[in-house]
Amino acid sequence: AQVSSIPMWRLALRRACHRGRGGVGTLHRPEALPASASLRHARPRRALASMAAGERARTIGFLGLGAMGYPMAGHMAKLSGYQCLVWNRTAARAEAHAAEFGSRAVGSGAGGGGAEGLEALRGAEVLVMCLPTSAEDADIAEQLAPHLSAGACIVSCTSGEPAATQRLAQSLKERFGVHFFDCPVSGGPRGAAAGSLTCMLGSDDDAAAERVLPVVSSFSQKVVRCGPVGSGHAVKAVNNALNVTHLLLGAEGLLALQQFGVDPEVALSAINTSSGRSLQTEVRLPEEVLSRRFGYGFKLPLMAKDCRIAAGVLKELPGASLLPAALDMVQRACAEESQDADYTRVVCHLERKAGMELRPGAGLAGKVLAARLAESASAPAPAAAQPAAQT
Repeated sequence: AQVSSIPMWRLALRRACHRGRGGVGTLHRPEALPASASLRHARPRRALASMAAGERARTIGFLGLGAMGYPMAGHMAKLSGYQCLVWNRTAARAEAHAAEFGSRAVGSGAGGGGAEGLEALRGAEVLVMCLPTSAEDADIAEQLAPHLSAGACIVSCTSGEPAATQRLAQSLKERFGVHFFDCPVSGGPRGAAAGSLTCMLGSDDDAAAERVLPVVSSFSQKVVRCGPVGSGHAVKAVNNALNVTHLLLGAEGLLALQQFGVDPEVALSAINTSSGRSLQTEVRLPEEVLSRRFGYGFKLPLMAKDCRIAAGVLKELPGASLLPAALDMVQRACAEESQDADYTRVVCHLERKAGMELRPGAGLAGKVLAARLAESASAPAPAAAQPAAQT
């Protein structure tokens, strides 16, 4: 039998990344590779991007340097063998990124960072976009694609609409020969800074996806091949719907316990070592809600947008009722808050309905007060004063 010359670790990695055409699978962080892999192979985020000595660096690009995009592009700029171009509507943001990470700002001349500067990205093989919605995705991609070579890849890390993503991908491929992938991320600003995001990749072309993987792996610890184009955005929408629903469920449970007289911090100390725990009870509720900080870094209007996308996905499921009810509550909560409100302020909608805020010690204080009131109500009334004797 013929012995394959392909290292076993690479075969395992390919099987993990995809199974067949339009495959589904997962690319994990380097530590998931077999222990037998060499040190060079154990660092795929750098090794897969490495180029032979003297070979010219390949060009990649990043568009949208917001709270998530800025650090994500920073990780891409550190990839060996690549030159990373960065573009932002506000040119000063791109220039600051170049100064901090060694990327190269483009579109900062006469175009001032506006759409006119997109032609400066023409040499990029892979371009990652981190924009607010699918509308911005389509606007920028339509202006960018005519400048790219056939076979170039545009990757959307936006939390976008699956159907809109599918239409855009088909259009760009037919007219320009440009591949469009959905690759939304989860992990928040902290995960972006740490390079520990989870990516949800939707792809119709395995060969093109292989070129994208080393780039998106630079800012992620796990890349999941979810299926065809649009599937990544669908998974991300449902993920965010579950995120905010868990937060609402946890907050409502704590409000009920606080009303009963239990300190929310005490309740969480029990719940978080029990079967009812979640990321929301372990992190968001104590760090953002009980502290009254409400500063996780993801805006409530964006969460509401993701929930509307998830509601569209859920419409395809007959009888869906639990998540739709929670997602409707998110829309009502969003209408009550400012456009800059953090998504954790969705809890304030429940607090207003309950007539109280979640605060450490509040349950205990309420219990003590209730006990005193009950004691006062059950005590016998003092005897009426007797009139003074006449002399």
